[in-house]
Amino acid sequence: MKQSDTFTLTAALTKLHGISGRERAVGEFAAEALRKYIPDAAFRDGSVSAHLGSDPNKQTLLFCAHLDQVGFLVTDITDDGFLRIGAVGGIDRRLLLGQPVIIEGKKTLRGVISILPPHLLKGEQAVPEDAQLCIDLGVSSKDALSGKVSRGDAVYYATGPKMLSDEQMTAPALDNRTGCAAVILAAKALAEAGELPCNVVFYMSGQEERSGRGAKLCAANEQPDYAIAVDTTFAVQHDDSDECYEMGKGPAIGISALLSQELSEALISAAEKAGIPYQTEIMPEHTGTDADNLALAPGGCAAGTVSIPIRYMHTPIETVDLRDVSETARLLAEFAKECGKA
Repeated sequence: MKQSDTFTLTAALTKLHGISGRERAVGEFAAEALRKYIPDAAFRDGSVSAHLGSDPNKQTLLFCAHLDQVGFLVTDITDDGFLRIGAVGGIDRRLLLGQPVIIEGKKTLRGVISILPPHLLKGEQAVPEDAQLCIDLGVSSKDALSGKVSRGDAVYYATGPKMLSDEQMTAPALDNRTGCAAVILAAKALAEAGELPCNVVFYMSGQEERSGRGAKLCAANEQPDYAIAVDTTFAVQHDDSDECYEMGKGPAIGISALLSQELSEALISAAEKAGIPYQTEIMPEHTGTDADNLALAPGGCAAGTVSIPIRYMHTPIETVDLRDVSETARLLAEFAKECGKA
């Protein structure tokens, strides 16, 4: 798998906007990408689904990555033409001041998140409170925005995908467009592999960052025997941490009290058999991914996680090693070829 292909797909996904509940643009793109390999791929009810095989005598394996990203909603428009905003998802507010943003209203507008003068901050405060966040659109009155922007419009970071080195890229929304890219690349590999020992459902869920609604609907509608949430995890930075994972060293396979031990072990076995580098992510309680909802859905299923390490999660400059995206796709494909043995 060429890294240039992985970059092209991942970059295209990150250029599309889709906070929780507004995933249509990225969902329609992802469905179209999947239809090249799986004809029934479709975006409906906020999520994407595609099915490879429908043999009732075979077990069903689900790969689930989420479509949505963090961002903001316009909560108010001040008399002097500034936009008040509220976060959708877990925003890292340390990086917000001065960031360029795009507002998707009746017209697409560009602005910057305003910086408060130092004398208006409280004591040594360096991070703004939610109530202090606002966007400067370069106008001086509310009337200047009439017919252009409204309360409830979505706001996104205006940064875009760029290569940092031969293997690493930066972009907003790598959580979890990298997971979506891995699922699409795995679908390509499996569609070309011939008959599989299981049915495979490729699913990209909506609203993971807020409610997990997409995964809950998926569990109810698809009723898989096995489900693997494909998401991101925290990568090591310059200050090494036991709770972070190395970029370029492969996907992190989850081990948790909530996950199926047998499924985690089967993922590790598939990685070792195929010579795929991997790491193990220990999560004593819940995983914070769609796997939680898939495992706890009515009827339930054996759930696992495969996560791609990224730096600077939920910021405008998330960073990933493209080799980890490619190896994640390869792990999913190799596991599917062995499914039913977990």
